[in-house]
This record gives sequence, C-alpha cells and structure tokens, in this order.
Amino acid sequence: MNYITLQNNQTTYTVIPNRFLDDYMPKANGEFVKVYLYLLRNSNTDSQISISGIADQMNHTENDVLRALRYWEQEGLLKLTFDTDASLSGITLCSETVPKTAPPSKKPARTEAEPYNKEALASPFPPKQNYTNTQLEEFLNSEDIEQILYVAQKYLGITLSDMDTNTILYFYDGLHFSADLIEYLIEYCVSIGQRSMRYIEKVALSWAEKGYHTVAEAKNHTTTYSKNCFAVMKSFGINTRRPGNSEIHMIEKWTNEYGFSIDIITEACNRTIRSIHQPSFEYADRILTKWKNQGVKYMSDILEQDKQFAKNTNPEKDTAKASKPDSKPSHNRFNNLTPRSYAYEDLEKQLLNH
Repeated sequence: MNYITLQNNQTTYTVIPNRFLDDYMPKANGEFVKVYLYLLRNSNTDSQISISGIADQMNHTENDVLRALRYWEQEGLLKLTFDTDASLSGITLCSETVPKTAPPSKKPARTEAEPYNKEALASPFPPKQNYTNTQLEEFLNSEDIEQILYVAQKYLGITLSDMDTNTILYFYDGLHFSADLIEYLIEYCVSIGQRSMRYIEKVALSWAEKGYHTVAEAKNHTTTYSKNCFAVMKSFGINTRRPGNSEIHMIEKWTNEYGFSIDIITEACNRTIRSIHQPSFEYADRILTKWKNQGVKYMSDILEQDKQFAKNTNPEKDTAKASKPDSKPSHNRFNNLTPRSYAYEDLEKQLLNH
C-alpha cells in the first residue's frame, strides 16, 4: 500500500469555505464532493492516507477515487504530485479560486438533471439531458447543430432518432465539444466499424475525460490507438478482421491501466502463440496481469525474469551432465548411422514461413 503525504495550505481546522459550497459543490458529482471533504477533514490530522484507504472508507473503487482527484485538480482545488515511477505521492489542498466555467453561449438552459446512474457517478461530467421541443427548436436554429446532425446522418446512414439527436446535443452542450470535434468523433467511430450511438458516446466520454478539446488532440490519440491494435492483431496473426469490443477493452487496459509499452504487449502475444499455438486475448491477459503484479515495467525486467527462471529450474542439471563420464556407445544398426547436423534456427524459420 502506497501512503500519500497530504498538505493543507488552508486553515488549521476543518472548515468548508462558502465559495466551495456556492460555486464548486452544485456542479460537482456528489461522490467527488465526498472525496474532497474526506481530504479536507484528514488534512488536519497526523494520520496517513492511501488511495485504497479512501476507496474503502467511501465504498468506492480506487479508479473512482483517482477520477475524483483528477477532477478537483482540474478545478484548481488541489495539486497532485507523483514519484519518478508515476505513483501518486502527494496531495496539496489549495486555497479556493474562481471556479472554471464554460464560455458564455446562447445555448438553451438544460432541464433538471435526471437521477445519476452508475456510469454518471463515475464521470466528472453532467448526465445527459432530455431537451424539450422548444429547446430542440432553439438548437436547430444554430448552423453548427444543423451541420452536425446532417453529417451524422450521412456517416451513420440512418435517420437519427430523438434519442440519437439528444446524445449528439449532449456532446455539444454537456461535454462542450466543438462542431468539428463531434464530426471527427462520428467519422472515426464509423471508420473502425462502430456505428452504435452507445459506442460513440463511450468514446466521447473517454475523450472528454482525457481533456481532448481539438481534432488534432483526438487524432493523435486515435492514431496511437490504431497502431496498438494493429500491432496486437499482427502478433496474433489475425489480419481478416478488426478487434472486437472485449478485445479493444483488453488492449486499452494493457496500455492505459497497466501502462505497458507495445513491445511488452506484443511479447505477451508472441508467448501466447508459442504456448497454446493459437491467438487468445484471455491467455495474453493472464500473462500481462502476472507481469503487472510482479512489477514489470520494461522488456529488460522480463528478460531478467526469464534468466532467473532458467537458473532456478533444475540448477544442477547442467553440472551433473558435465561431470558424467562419456559412456561407450552401444553398437547397433541405428548407432552405426552417421548422424545428420540440422541447422535448427533455419528449420524453425522455414516452419514459421509456411
């Protein structure tokens, strides 16, 4: 368990500033508010805290806690510090500042928020709204919205339902995506064979959480993603289809959650093929999860493990073999044959090329 130092640049007693109550709390996810108040309370004690400890106390997952911390850092209420190995090592509570707000616009006001569902609680963004007919008419008077809906219908090849339209308006009004970014979002999802509005919404939320605000930022992400998927599928020898949703989630887990480079991931894929002679994302996932638990970060760590494994496996075998005197070969019709010398590396290459 990694313990984190918590510093407070506010007061020496627990207090909830009025500005937090007035400006920050109303727009924040309720679970994020709980995490901030927990930090505020414990900053005035000598107790040590940890991500897992906060998660247990709040009945959250560790990822929920990290999302809350990133949200409050973006709002300017705290500062996160990290060790050289990218582990969170410190949290500093900052004096409350003027909250960040979206630039003023002429967009219609939202209806009252629907009750949070499970996914909404795990997101720093407001839930989708159900717009009234009057509000929809106001949106459609915008050239940006009219263009977005037209492009979406062309890319998706369907007539948008009311729910589809509502989701696209959420990208614009709730996530504050520009018209260009929404168009690229839909274009990208269609290009990888995903036309489901539900899938497009998940990608949009992922981009928003990562802080992508421009098409250039999103393109940089999707290029890296495509390269990773291509490398994995190539390692598995799969060139007739795209990865499925569950396979994409595994690749994202390996790269984002585990933080592995693509050379480590492809090494796990190659070992999967050598072990079971067929592609298996599940088998590769077990290899990578084991490496993650063992603290593997670089290819050199894997090579060192291999060396240690070979050393610990029958360590006396080579010594016994070397000390054993040569026995006199038996004379039979098989031993009288002249043994052939095979170039095993060349043979292996030939087999792999078939």
